[in-house]
Amino acid sequence: MGTFAAVAAYCPHCFLEVDAHASPPWPATLARCPHCRLTIGQGRARMTPAEASPGSRGTAAGVLAHEARTADRSPEPGSRDRVREGIRAVARRTGARPERLLMIDYQQRAVDDTDLPSLEDVFAAFGSWKQARRESAFA
Repeated sequence: MGTFAAVAAYCPHCFLEVDAHASPPWPATLARCPHCRLTIGQGRARMTPAEASPGSRGTAAGVLAHEARTADRSPEPGSRDRVREGIRAVARRTGARPERLLMIDYQQRAVDDTDLPSLEDVFAAFGSWKQARRESAFA
């Protein structure tokens, strides 16, 4: 049996990268996506984000928003400013305007960048993703 080169594996639900060095078929056992937190069945990861079906990212965003809202966090002092700057920074990196930045794109970066506020922090500070984006649009 031949060996496979390591490739990136993407969640079949939100189509965000879950493992940069996966060996197909990935995962070998049931795994949980760090982004949308849905489970990925054995061998069910996608090898390219282009395989996304319409609505996949929206479904994952709904899961993320629900979990962030129910995290029951109190906003920390200065968290609104920190969240606005985090959204602006991700928007600059992705080439999007802050008021158009998708929550799923923000989450993908926030998982890997500990300097960015988590989605739980965003919802604690603003109550909703739309409100946070709206207020981030004004410098």
